[in-house]
Amino acid sequence: MRIQIIDIGNSKGIRIPQAILKQAAFGKEVDIEVTNGRITLKKAIDANFVPDFNKLVDLDDASIQGILRKISGVDLLTALVGAGKDVKESVYRNLSPRVKQYLIPTVERLEKGNTRDLIIERSRNIICEAMLKLSRE
Repeated sequence: MRIQIIDIGNSKGIRIPQAILKQAAFGKEVDIEVTNGRITLKKAIDANFVPDFNKLVDLDDASIQGILRKISGVDLLTALVGAGKDVKESVYRNLSPRVKQYLIPTVERLEKGNTRDLIIERSRNIICEAMLKLSRE
């Protein structure tokens, strides 16, 4: 997409279409970098930000989906055991029906068990993920 550079007082600027801003999920500020003649805008990160698992409920679905792509199923399963209802709902609505079909009853079963059950399930899931990776090689 080509857009024009416009005058803004004594400076220059560009207008970024709303659809693009929504896709980028920018807040009120962005970080800007210039490298090799290329301008890059990045979502600004609050320097005082402290991650909190329970704050998942405050994220939009695109952000939750981004997190889910970065973590293993084993870590997701373990994290959801004992999590609050609102956190679980935020995660579950961003999962495929196939994954939900496995994950929800497994989380419920592990919540009724003990730490030993959780450790065993986690270890078995790590092995299953390794088997899945191997089958794709």
